[in-house]
Amino acid sequence: MTHLLGGRLNLASLREAARLELKEILGSSQTKKVIVWDQALVGPIGLIAEVPFLLQLGVFKMIRLPVNRVADIDQYKEADEFVFFVRPMLNIVDLIANAIGRPNKSKIFTVIFVPRSSIHCVKKFLTFRLQNGQTSPFTFRILEFHLDLLPLEQDVISLDIATAFTDLYLDSDPTPLHQAARAIARIQALYGTIPHVYGKGNNAAIVADLMEKMRKEMQGVHGTTLEIVPQIDAILLLDRSVDFLACLSTQLTYEGLINEIFGVKYNNAKFPREMFSEEVQQVPKNAPPPSGPLSVALNSDDGMYSNLRDLNFRAVGINLSKRAKEISAAFEERHDAKTVQQLKTFVQKLPHMQQEKLSLSRHTTIAELIKQVTDRKSFLEIIYAEQGLREEENSDRPDDYVIKLLGQNGPVSEVLRLMCLHSLANSGLKPKLFDKYRTEIIQRFGSEHLISLHNLEKIGALKMQENKNFSVLRKHLRLTPTVDEKNPKDPAYVFSGYTPVSVRLAELLDKPNGWQQSEELLKFIPGSTVTKTQAIGKGHERKKKPTPDQPQVVLVFFLGGCSFAEISALRYLASREEAVTDYIVATTNITTGSSIMNSILSETPAYNPINLWDDHSRSAPS
Repeated sequence: MTHLLGGRLNLASLREAARLELKEILGSSQTKKVIVWDQALVGPIGLIAEVPFLLQLGVFKMIRLPVNRVADIDQYKEADEFVFFVRPMLNIVDLIANAIGRPNKSKIFTVIFVPRSSIHCVKKFLTFRLQNGQTSPFTFRILEFHLDLLPLEQDVISLDIATAFTDLYLDSDPTPLHQAARAIARIQALYGTIPHVYGKGNNAAIVADLMEKMRKEMQGVHGTTLEIVPQIDAILLLDRSVDFLACLSTQLTYEGLINEIFGVKYNNAKFPREMFSEEVQQVPKNAPPPSGPLSVALNSDDGMYSNLRDLNFRAVGINLSKRAKEISAAFEERHDAKTVQQLKTFVQKLPHMQQEKLSLSRHTTIAELIKQVTDRKSFLEIIYAEQGLREEENSDRPDDYVIKLLGQNGPVSEVLRLMCLHSLANSGLKPKLFDKYRTEIIQRFGSEHLISLHNLEKIGALKMQENKNFSVLRKHLRLTPTVDEKNPKDPAYVFSGYTPVSVRLAELLDKPNGWQQSEELLKFIPGSTVTKTQAIGKGHERKKKPTPDQPQVVLVFFLGGCSFAEISALRYLASREEAVTDYIVATTNITTGSSIMNSILSETPAYNPINLWDDHSRSAPS
């Protein structure tokens, strides 16, 4: 897990803390265990505990829910303990009860809720057991595994709350805010109290208050953390509502497009296997041909991916070509090796060079697959439409491409997403245009989409114009500068001409008193503004102003999700020669515009999410 090392914070310590907790939960390696997985937890726990680690703790079999009367299945009869890793969801309680059945007395059943148990789940499960005779004589335990921080990279942490956006903005469920505050408390326990707290948005203000409350409670129970020298200088809490425009726009970085087209889950993406060479697939000789998609690990352990991930896709081909020439030249060095020592040096470098060649082949294929999408007329039309909507002030005329999609009965999720971009970039739409868009949606796609429209209005993504605040922000925060995508001078390159408001706010902290001097401008952004300080140990104050050689560390915490493009933009800020800030990103989850739209529209009857990049599904009515 070297991809967690090398950053300003040692995020591998988060992983190690989780492994220690898991080891304590699973107990003695002498007890033969079968793990029964909730499918959704295989990925996140796999980032913390690989199979060899679990085998060392007595695990000899792993299966997935649903399964009936697991203790009666022949191949599991030798097990002493069955361990269920599950989310606190009521429907999963039924699956656990069916899996346990009525076993003999020698078995131990342990239900581990991740990241925390639910009173309702525990109550339902205990009631179910009593009603169905699931009482003694077997041993039964309910525990918690507090896996609330998943380190994805040396500068990225996720809480992996897939429903965070709808929880916060549709259901008004504050659970993700409490989980975020607990995660920050854990971060401060490991890395010291964070001296400065900044934030924007109402949810940010709630988390800031919870932070303060939890810190006082922890100091009362566990003593103070003031003796730990702070490794983080400031935290910036960002409510997703601060910049819906960015999270609904199409990402144009290499990593962002992989997520948009193929999906990235727990640092892995799946691609059509037949497009890759056998060498890249690493198929053993004489082995039957594998089936199904090829899973590719995507993290900075792969040096080539680390160099490509944050580039605008237009710069990827040039970089791959340059690297191909360098690798070819490195292999040619064997002809220049004249002495034994020179030959020995070449042979020592050979394994690394071969890995680099494989990586080059792998990413060249992935880039070709992406290019098949980005070269399509339909994709280019969407990008040009998004750019026009973000850059132009137009709250009273319908967008030409939106009208075109409506005429073609294009995917309703895409039509609504572009309508939302139109609304957000103008702080709302004039009443006449607002009503026209609503009428068109209902006439073209059916009255059930009244629910879709209501939900989009509820979160503020589609509304009537009340002010022109975004026009002020566009000008004073320089949100739509001209960019050179291949040699960028501004983070706007990640969307080919749009800098997220979230990134401009983070940039304020790279300037002396930048946040305080921007208080008037911050009033044009919705929600509360947070500016607080926390007491730290005597003598632990930063002695000198941050410099490029000794930068400060700022934790940017997104509440409601963020995109890979925003992460790339923050990395760009930190990479500038004059930068005095390194950014660590924490987020409730990683998002795309289509995943957000699908989560909002999922409450609409008969709505079926489609693959936006499939030509057949794009042309079909939703």
